[in-house]
Amino acid sequence: MKRILIIDDEPLIRYALSTGLRRNDYFIKPVSCGQDAIVEICHFYYDLCFLDVNLAGLSGLDIMKTIKKISPSSKIIIMTAGEVDSEMLHDIQENANLLMGKPFDLDLVKEFVGCLLGNGTSVMQGADQSCDGKDNEVFINWMIDGKRQHERRMTTHRTTYSVVSSDSGPEEKLFNASILDISNSGMGISTDYLLKPGHLLRFTDGPQVRSTGIVRWITNAGAEASYRAGIQFVTPRNAHLLSLHQA
Repeated sequence: MKRILIIDDEPLIRYALSTGLRRNDYFIKPVSCGQDAIVEICHFYYDLCFLDVNLAGLSGLDIMKTIKKISPSSKIIIMTAGEVDSEMLHDIQENANLLMGKPFDLDLVKEFVGCLLGNGTSVMQGADQSCDGKDNEVFINWMIDGKRQHERRMTTHRTTYSVVSSDSGPEEKLFNASILDISNSGMGISTDYLLKPGHLLRFTDGPQVRSTGIVRWITNAGAEASYRAGIQFVTPRNAHLLSLHQA
């Protein structure tokens, strides 16, 4: 039986994950604070931990590091409804398997949990590829085998994009961006427009750039009105399934 620990101070999140992930071969334990989580990790082994970043008392990132020290083989999914700065992102990449935004698509979460726990075959229902296929990385999938699945290549190319609205299609206005690095599954960009995690973007040009991508994280680049963002490429037919916060 696989054991799953859910650490979140929002009752609705604990309920949604506990009921949505319920299976005969899963034992699921929801807790509301970091102290209770550490007690559980010290007394029992958990195959997977869902962990919210913003908890009262102990920081979610501190709890993440504690879990990795006490139970290094436990997999960790970090949850957040806010922005992730570069320092947080580095810590999450070093210690967690997945970063997912709130609100989330429970069906996609279930598929990814199946992959992480070794009892699923695909990240998305109806997908042809396995969970390490190029088109099926959901949210920010950093470390299934301890490293990025697709290594980023540094570049200095530029691209233009529009933000796709949930009800009216692409906006007319185009924005410029510099491509900082790129891989088969996504890229890092620098832009003056304040994007939000979950924004669906339509790209019009740029070498090796796919036509559609979703913003997975954004940070201030250190200058006013200058931002760095992580983009996950998606196929147009699946873009609406992956978007967390449509414009």
